[in-house]
Amino acid sequence: MKNTIDTARLARNGQALEGELPVERLPRLASLLATPEGRVDWRARGWRNARPEGGHDDFLELSFSASVRPACVCCLEPVATEIGDTRRYRLVDSEAEAERLDPEDDEYDVLAGGSRFDLDALIEDEAILALPPMPRHDACEPSIARDDEPEDAGEAEKPFAALQRLRRNGPSGGDETP
Repeated sequence: MKNTIDTARLARNGQALEGELPVERLPRLASLLATPEGRVDWRARGWRNARPEGGHDDFLELSFSASVRPACVCCLEPVATEIGDTRRYRLVDSEAEAERLDPEDDEYDVLAGGSRFDLDALIEDEAILALPPMPRHDACEPSIARDDEPEDAGEAEKPFAALQRLRRNGPSGGDETP
């Protein structure tokens, strides 16, 4: 069952809604995780502000938190990760209006509201954006040893040492006589 809301009614009445969504019901989010376990707890609140010149603007605030299990970038095993955020949106009547106004509004993201607004999709979008880009267990360290070098190779030459020799001795390495 999908959570659809009437954004104008939510804002007009100053309502607050809350609930939880199993991660398995959010297919785009679940596809980015090692396991689809967990749930997203959310709270949505609407309000309306009157404009000085008349009319009003509708707003929506979404808060969410979740414990999810993306794959560790080092070992590919699930790593428990807490995500969450609170976002505020200005609601408008159409996608075209949202695209026009969004770059101008520094305080709110601008969304097209409506009588059948898909709240689950918004929650899923924000949860995806909150995922860490490189999840990793604290104990997992990336390997920096190279396979083609023996472990006891001693002190490696500094990366720019050969360049410094060329600069000092010329392109032939100092073998030319004047």
